[in-house]
Amino acid sequence: MDTYTVDLESMGKRIRELRNTQNKAQEVFADMIHISSSYLALIEQGKRTASLDVVAQIAYTCHVSVDYLLFGKQESPSSENYKFFNILCRQYSDTEIKRALKLFAFYLQLDKEKEYP
Repeated sequence: MDTYTVDLESMGKRIRELRNTQNKAQEVFADMIHISSSYLALIEQGKRTASLDVVAQIAYTCHVSVDYLLFGKQESPSSENYKFFNILCRQYSDTEIKRALKLFAFYLQLDKEKEYP
């Protein structure tokens, strides 16, 4: 069985990087996620654990997954394709997304079948 531990210092660094990517001061970003700036500072320093609500709010605000915040595993949150994909996922239902992904897989398969001279 795999065990996972959250490195608070690394998570804090990821949160700080996300905040800096948005060019937000700690006070502004803390207001955006509904916590005090002193609590955010402690989270960014790895000295406090963010509550599940705070982690979810940061993930939503920064358009990243909770996995990325906790473990650092995810496509770069600054990738334009990643940002665009997340925006699209919020606009459409799960059924519509599944349909689009099937179409995308079909399109990629067609590209593989092309004969190149």
